[in-house]
Amino acid sequence: MALRAKLTLTSLVLVVLTMIGLVPFILVVTALPLFVVWLGVPMFIGALLLLRLWCDGARWLAGSIGGNRVPRPYRPLPRGRGPAAMFSWLRVLLTDPATWRDLLWVLVSCTVGFTLATLVLTLFGAALFYLAMPLLLAVTPPGIFNDPLGPLVVLDHWTEGFWMWPVAGLVVLLWWVTTPGLMTGWAVMTRALLGPTRSSRLQGRVDSLSTSRAETRDAAAAELRRIERDLHDGVQVRLASLGMNLGLVEQLIRTDPERARALLASASEATTSTMQELRALVRGIHPPVLADRGLVGAVRSLVLDTAVPTTLTVHGFDDPADADGGRPRRLEAPVETCLYFGVAEALANVVKHSGATRAGVELTLRDGSVSASVTDDGHGGATVGAGSGLAGIERRLRAFDGSLHLASPVGGPTTVTLEMPCEPSSPKTTPSSEKV
Repeated sequence: MALRAKLTLTSLVLVVLTMIGLVPFILVVTALPLFVVWLGVPMFIGALLLLRLWCDGARWLAGSIGGNRVPRPYRPLPRGRGPAAMFSWLRVLLTDPATWRDLLWVLVSCTVGFTLATLVLTLFGAALFYLAMPLLLAVTPPGIFNDPLGPLVVLDHWTEGFWMWPVAGLVVLLWWVTTPGLMTGWAVMTRALLGPTRSSRLQGRVDSLSTSRAETRDAAAAELRRIERDLHDGVQVRLASLGMNLGLVEQLIRTDPERARALLASASEATTSTMQELRALVRGIHPPVLADRGLVGAVRSLVLDTAVPTTLTVHGFDDPADADGGRPRRLEAPVETCLYFGVAEALANVVKHSGATRAGVELTLRDGSVSASVTDDGHGGATVGAGSGLAGIERRLRAFDGSLHLASPVGGPTTVTLEMPCEPSSPKTTPSSEKV
């Protein structure tokens, strides 16, 4: 009952929305001949933007009926102001196929869509009308509602109005049976016309991959510059100093043995310090714990080192070939690295910004995909903004066709979910999984 009531209310909203949609459509049609005097250009752009808002409402209604959101198919509009930007907008709007599909949708909605919605409302209204027939006959003058079915049935007294209740039952049954089909048909039609086409989805995919590729290239170049800077300013200086000390030891070994021993001790300390710096540098590129223990073991190490009490839950990483269940399944090295650094960044945000007292990490491996969720009981309000750690995670994931989902209402809790496609690697072909 609740579903059909919702669909009936949706049909009422659709009727109103259809009438409103005629306004921007008329403005668009009126603006076209005014292009010759240039007045039509801003009028055309404004009317199309209003039409897009109207179509967004139709998409929302279709998504509420079908259960799946209908994506917007429009090409991005260029930035800027002034006459040049206005004509750039005009060019994009005129060459975007979604613009003309929106205009077509207005015509379809005003005919087919309006008819479908009106049928639902008519059946619902007729059922109420026949149910209320005794009351209508009792409170209205004779001759107004005494022939509800035309000349076939004439009612002379209000008590005879109850004869219409079986008719009302038939109409209710008809409304009950047909409403889901009528509104689902409208939703399917809306999705077909106002949703992205296969070509637009492919174009969006190409644009996303191009952006991801550029971001990945820039991030890789920045990482190489960082490594070069760390080597130049740190390790290289220490090695140069070590070489000078060893050269001085060679000169003093015969003339001043005591000073030579002191320089050798200093060189030994410098060697230890340089090795530690190199290990830290290598750990930033690819953590040894990740190569040795895989994603599960590396994340478990992160969880143990986190200042906030954190739990780890693992699903789907049990290796079917391992009878003892002690060796988790391995993923491809780039996938493990991406998720590891993503979880590390999310846990760092928990410690630094969330004010949480507890946190949890959940790793899930399914057929063809892997996900990692980091949840905390902090104050919430986290966003994926430019320059934030979450934005960096999102850029890293996009390079692998992955995605980041953030749920962080004010007051908490906050859940960051990292998901990406993958296939488990064979333990026999993973070098780090070989037993020594």
